[in-house]
Amino acid sequence: MCTQSCLKNKYIESRRNYLDDYSNNISKEIDMTMSGKYIGEYPNFKLDINSIDLYPSFEVINNLKNAIRKKFNIKREIVIGTGANGILQNLIKLFFVNGGNLVTPYYSFNQAEYAVTSLGGTTRRVFTDGEDINFDYILESIDDNTKLVYICNPNNPTGIFIPTDKLLEQVKRIDNNIPIVIDESAIEFSDGKSLFDYEVPDNIIILRTFSKAYGLANLRIGYMSCCSKYSTLYDENITVNEVSGLSCCMATQSIESDLYKTNVEKIISERERLIKELDKMGINMIKSYSNTIFSSSTFDRVFLDKLLDNEISVVEVEDPFAGSHIRIAVQDVDTNNRFLNKIKSILES
Repeated sequence: MCTQSCLKNKYIESRRNYLDDYSNNISKEIDMTMSGKYIGEYPNFKLDINSIDLYPSFEVINNLKNAIRKKFNIKREIVIGTGANGILQNLIKLFFVNGGNLVTPYYSFNQAEYAVTSLGGTTRRVFTDGEDINFDYILESIDDNTKLVYICNPNNPTGIFIPTDKLLEQVKRIDNNIPIVIDESAIEFSDGKSLFDYEVPDNIIILRTFSKAYGLANLRIGYMSCCSKYSTLYDENITVNEVSGLSCCMATQSIESDLYKTNVEKIISERERLIKELDKMGINMIKSYSNTIFSSSTFDRVFLDKLLDNEISVVEVEDPFAGSHIRIAVQDVDTNNRFLNKIKSILES
C-alpha cells in the first residue's frame, strides 16, 4: 500500500508536502541550489526612505503593471504578486477549494505539488520521455477532477526549453475549461520566444518573475498575464497588500533598465562552462536553456553523501527507476570554480 505516492500507468500520484522542499535543508559551504544568483550590474535604485512606513499604494503597483505592459506590449490583464511562486500558491488556493488533482510533468517545480497537497488534493506527476515532456501522457492523465495543468518553460529542474509554437500547439489540445499555468520564470536565459509574443487561449496563464534574470529574489516580486476572468477571480480573493511597495518600485526600475542583460550573459557563459567541465569529469549534463543545469547521469546515495561531506549542496531529483539526478544552479565564477575543484577531488579519491 502506498503512503506518499502511487504508481499509475502514465503518472505517479503524489502527495508530497513542504517538508520535502530542499530549501528546508541547511546550506553547505558551496551552495549550488538557489537559482537567483545575480552577477551583473544593478540599476542605481532610487528609493524613498520615507515610504517604508506606508502600505503599498495603488499607484506604485500600477506603475509596475504599466512598465511590464510597455516592455512586452501585453494586451491581457497583469497581476502583481510575491514572486511567480507566490502567485502560483494563490492560484492553487483559488482553483483547489474543493480538492482535485494537478497534472504536471514528473520533473517539474515542486512548489505547485506542495500547495495542492496542503489543500487536500493530489498531484499527477506524468512520466517523461527521458527528460522531455510527453504531451500525450499529459492529455491522458487529465480527468474530470483535474483543476490545473502546470508546465515550466524553460523547465525547472531540467532546463529544457520547448519551442513556443510547439508548446502552444500541444497545450491547445487540453480542454479549454482547464486552467493551464505556463511558468516562464527563466525565459530570459533561453534563446526562444515568450508566450507574450503569441495570441493565447483564455485558459492559459503566463507566470514571470523578477527573481532570476533581474536578481531580486529576496524582494519576492513577480507577475502573471491572464484573461480578465482569472484576474478578477484573483483580485476578489487575494489582498493587494501581499506585495511590498519597495519591491514594486525596484522591479519597475529594473524592467525599465537593460542592465539585467549583463547578468543573463554572465550566467549563460558560466552555465556552458559548468556543463563542459563536468562532462570532462564524466558527469553528463543535458543542454540547458535556464540558469540551472541538470544531469543526465544518475547517482547513488554514496556519491550524494560524499557531496554533503565535502560541504556541497545540490538539489537531488529522484528518478523513479534509477537513482537520482542532480540539479545545479549557476553561481558566480568563484563559487563555480570551488564547486568544480571539489567535484574533481571527490572523483579522484
